[in-house]
Amino acid sequence: MRGYEIRFHIYAESEEEAKRAENAFKMFISQHAVAGRAVTGEKIANALPRWESNPIVRNKIINYFK
Repeated sequence: MRGYEIRFHIYAESEEEAKRAENAFKMFISQHAVAGRAVTGEKIANALPRWESNPIVRNKIINYFK
């Protein structure tokens, strides 16, 4: 397995805010890697669409982004 760059746009008030979000994503992946868990493209592609199927997770996410 090897690393691939992915790029996408995110809503932000400034370039600095967008950079902080990018760094948070990278830290999330890095922290899991240090703990021996691979955050792979396949796992992300399968996990993200599932957030809506868990009412507790769904409500927490919706309430956070309100």
